[in-house]
Amino acid sequence: MACIDACSKEALNSYVGADGHYYIHLDEKRCVGCLRCESTCPVVSDFQYSNSEICHCYAAWNKDDDIRQQSASGGVFAAMAAYVIDRQGVVVGAANIGTDVKHVTIEKKSDLPMLQGSKYTQSDCRGIYYQTIELLKNGRLVLFSGTGCQIAGLLSFLRKHTFTGHLITVDLICGGVPSKLLQQAFLKNEPHHLTRIVSYRTKEAGWKPKGFSYNLKAANSEGFVFDYAGLRNLITDGYGSELTNRYSCYKCRFAGLLRQSDFTIGDCWGVTQLPEQHTLGLSVMIAHSERAEKILTDLTSYMETVPASLTEVVKHNPRLVDGRKRYEHFPERRFISWFFSHCSYSTLKRIYASDYSSHSPWMILKVVRYIVKNILR
Repeated sequence: MACIDACSKEALNSYVGADGHYYIHLDEKRCVGCLRCESTCPVVSDFQYSNSEICHCYAAWNKDDDIRQQSASGGVFAAMAAYVIDRQGVVVGAANIGTDVKHVTIEKKSDLPMLQGSKYTQSDCRGIYYQTIELLKNGRLVLFSGTGCQIAGLLSFLRKHTFTGHLITVDLICGGVPSKLLQQAFLKNEPHHLTRIVSYRTKEAGWKPKGFSYNLKAANSEGFVFDYAGLRNLITDGYGSELTNRYSCYKCRFAGLLRQSDFTIGDCWGVTQLPEQHTLGLSVMIAHSERAEKILTDLTSYMETVPASLTEVVKHNPRLVDGRKRYEHFPERRFISWFFSHCSYSTLKRIYASDYSSHSPWMILKVVRYIVKNILR
């Protein structure tokens, strides 16, 4: 959505399409043809995101166990955020706002829980790029977190301007953006009259480098929280299936080892070292520049880092380097709007959350695809 902020005539806005994804609408009456939107869009302008200086890989974790427990993995983003806030800086990240997720700014550690944890839906970034450039103009230190495409949008929006403030960017090992139809159907059809997602995943049962179990939590209007640990659901299982992602996520141009962000972070899946740290969670952290390495030195009082094998990290985090999937050709994706408007909720769970018996036709389809995939491999 960087193009929206780039337009000084407010000719662009976003809307949610029939497939549950954000799209851009152009008001031709307001457009003056300046093409600033095209030069800002990191896809249309062919912005070069994969050309960083270095790629140094670490296993990392927050030294504050309480903050680490509230984080999705090792709590390294929270450590970086605390570092920035202690220097009177501003942190930008995705927060749950009602039933939506939106990029917001915070300046107090007490607000940090808003930005912690995973959010399995696309964040609304309208306005945040303009806010960030104003903060930098005013000499503020800014930590900006997001997916690779969002960081690319920010850097393309800023162009090559220099400011009195300083910017630190951190992107994620991203599994793609799932359709909002998953969450809408979940909240509408699950019992208990659910109104919001409390947490997409927690570590109440501990974090594991292999076999980690996601446990979604949702609440109703009265504040009662319901735990979906061990239960098939459209939110976490639908996200994991990758069958509803944006088409652009199946050919992501922002995956790769050499990124323009300062850091890339994610779960340190598959790690065998540091077993004493597994329960509380471990993050993988990749530094992409000498400047990032200097920041890591400054962060030593906030978090621990241990060099990690990049080969092993890529092996267990293939989306770090491979942004391509064939799912855009699957009928579940091509006809997603039809499925969600015509199928029962139980059928939707069978299709997108694998909530079926061993004799279900959807299980047969899954087995056939698995066989074909391995033959092609």
